[in-house]
Amino acid sequence: MYRALLTVAAAAALVIGGAAPATAAPSSSVPGAPTSVKVSGASDSATVRWASPRSGAKVTGWKVAVKRTWHNGRPHVDQLPANARSDRFSHLTADTTYSFTVRALGKKGSGKAVTVRYTAPSAPVTPTDPGDTQSLFALDAAGDVVRFPTSGTDAPVTVATDGAGFAADGDGDVYTPSADLTAIRVHPADGGAVRTVATGLHLTEDLRADDAGNLYWVDSVTGAVQELPSGAHTAKVALDLGGRPTGGDQRFWIVTPDGRVVVLGGSSSSPYVKGTGVAARTITLPGSSGVGYPAAVLADSHGNVYVDIRSPGGAGSWAWYQLKPGATALTSIEPRLAFEYGAANADGFSLLQSAEWCTAPAEYPTSPTGCKVDRSIPDKRVVGSNGTSTRPVSGLTAGSRGPNTGAADADGDVFVNVDSGPTTGLWRVPAAGGAAKQLSAAQYSRLLVG
Repeated sequence: MYRALLTVAAAAALVIGGAAPATAAPSSSVPGAPTSVKVSGASDSATVRWASPRSGAKVTGWKVAVKRTWHNGRPHVDQLPANARSDRFSHLTADTTYSFTVRALGKKGSGKAVTVRYTAPSAPVTPTDPGDTQSLFALDAAGDVVRFPTSGTDAPVTVATDGAGFAADGDGDVYTPSADLTAIRVHPADGGAVRTVATGLHLTEDLRADDAGNLYWVDSVTGAVQELPSGAHTAKVALDLGGRPTGGDQRFWIVTPDGRVVVLGGSSSSPYVKGTGVAARTITLPGSSGVGYPAAVLADSHGNVYVDIRSPGGAGSWAWYQLKPGATALTSIEPRLAFEYGAANADGFSLLQSAEWCTAPAEYPTSPTGCKVDRSIPDKRVVGSNGTSTRPVSGLTAGSRGPNTGAADADGDVFVNVDSGPTTGLWRVPAAGGAAKQLSAAQYSRLLVG
């Protein structure tokens, strides 16, 4: 196993109040109470899951709250779209009991809440076996998949040759498309024999995987996002996008560690977000007239979507924005224009920015002054459902402009590839900030953590 092992609590979830969930009101003007509310997790995180009410009005959304039991502090509250059926909370404290409350929202009011308790178990002993930690995977210049320990120690290991479009799950198993894009092969984390897991497919060279080992790809014929559940041999449609993109419709997509599919599509005049676990909606780009072009998308497991926007014209700026659950307008999360790198994990988004920036024409050979700005990266900005924080960084200088998406592990360590400048190569920036560490001076692409 290459993913950190977490101990699941043995305590069962209890319905507070003693009674089984009932409808919220005698009439159907509001939704009924959610059913099958359960919570499970580890010493530092937990996921609450539920099913739809058995009666009542149509559900338009969900409100999920968590707080320490017998604590007078205000609860943390998430508001989720109608199709949500789970919510993950991190930063829990071991040996502490929490109350999770789930309530359905309707057009005319909210339904009755159901509350369950969860006691976070004692923190597990950190394993010493390097196989029990997460790994960084990347594609090298030869097109081979290599694995680095996320700790930044030890040399990389080649996992698969000719692995363009690969994916990796939470156990460290690597999946590659066949050369003819009709089959998927798995390269087991334990070094076992490579085997084929599915055939007769219409793949694109862009596999995705969640932590559980479910696989996803865009069907080259229908344009729909397909899912191959872990252990299955037959795919199903995970997200129907209404056919292949046409005209100016550009699509960028991602799969979160808990299996949410998020697609950013459309054009600068009519961009949209669709997905599983996120509400489908048309979004408004920044600027008074919606100026800019979608360039990349990332997402966390709390329903936040992070959109990269390329500016029009020759300025050459790329900037990341947060699209909060249910929102249609993007929220700026950048303190300045910069040469930058973005990455996301289940908990949120991390942004590395240069101290200064210049417009693209200043880099042209004909420029009389040139682009003589400070490209060193002084800090790491972390954005998520728990707010925003900034941590100092040293030892890293940005290269070329662009969305420059990297990867982040469960602890918040960020991995980026710098293509030019004095710190060219693959780098690790610790979750707490501080000195960046170079993992390799070579060039890598398609960074992901499994």
